[in-house]
Amino acid sequence: NFHVWNEAWFVRPDLGPSYSGWQVLDATPQERSQGVFQCGPASVIAIREGNVNWDFDMPFIFAEVNADRITWIYESNGALKKNSSDTHSVGKYISTKAVGSNSRMDVTEKYKYPEGSSQERQVFEKALGKLKPRASFSATSASSLAREEREPSISGKFKIAGVLAVGKEVNLILMLKNLTSDTKTVTVNMTAWTIVYNGTLVHEVWKDSVTKSLNPEEEIEHPVKITYAQYEKYLKADNMIRTTAVCQVTDEPEVVVERDVILDNPTLTLEVLDEARVQKPVNVQMLFSNPLDEPVKDCVLMVEGSGLLLGSLKIDVPALRPKERSRVRFEILPTRSGTKQLLANFSCNKFPAIKAMLSVDVAE
Repeated sequence: NFHVWNEAWFVRPDLGPSYSGWQVLDATPQERSQGVFQCGPASVIAIREGNVNWDFDMPFIFAEVNADRITWIYESNGALKKNSSDTHSVGKYISTKAVGSNSRMDVTEKYKYPEGSSQERQVFEKALGKLKPRASFSATSASSLAREEREPSISGKFKIAGVLAVGKEVNLILMLKNLTSDTKTVTVNMTAWTIVYNGTLVHEVWKDSVTKSLNPEEEIEHPVKITYAQYEKYLKADNMIRTTAVCQVTDEPEVVVERDVILDNPTLTLEVLDEARVQKPVNVQMLFSNPLDEPVKDCVLMVEGSGLLLGSLKIDVPALRPKERSRVRFEILPTRSGTKQLLANFSCNKFPAIKAMLSVDVAE
């Protein structure tokens, strides 16, 4: 899962000179802040030090980079039972775009001390103390859960088998391993849901239940197949499917195995056909092939690019038969020299958002 922030550099006279510098500004806040939908400015330095009692939205931002991920199981009576806790997956890779290139620059150390270090745990406890100063508790962790529950006798993971692409069957393999020297019988309840980028469930597209017998220290494979017909109506623009298996050995804690997969869209190709010069029309070609065994319709190409187009260009593309290739040509008019970015977004009834980017070198 990921979240996108904006950052800005400015002075924080309200916090003092030590906390001036980069501030987090969330472009798409999902909670009210002081009565309105906004987020920040939250000092990056203050986030690193756990000063969650300061303005603005510090608890929210601190949690986004430091929270524990807890897995809960719904019981048949509707009750919730805590299954496991992961203290490492949230805030693992905090990134920004490098200046002058499209490469990733890691800024995790700007937001938090090394995961699992004494400094990181001290800051976490400090933040908890500021949020609940009269409470007597410690951070949820895998070690505390281990004291409450016995270790499971089996382990599991999903492995990808084959190509992950929209229109194709999704093939996974559930790997189950017996960690003991005794024979184990495992009941596995599996489901698959389409989701969006933040993990919100959209619709169940597949489910199955099996019972497997595992010999001592044996590892077995169980195939999982999800057809395009099962997921096509419920797949969102993020192209994400979450597969979950709840594995139960009698009188032991459940083992929850989870895997999120992202299905690739077909490729959208952009190509400049002429030399790009300032104030000279340039021909650009778009290529797209329908990979499905059914037609696609309501096709629209949207193109924009600072210094290459005034505003945006909208082109209605004819419907495509199964496996048919589309070729669309259009003109751009560069207004500034240098390397510019041409952005394209192709949508149709089967693919809501296929994006492409092309760097165009514009001469004087």
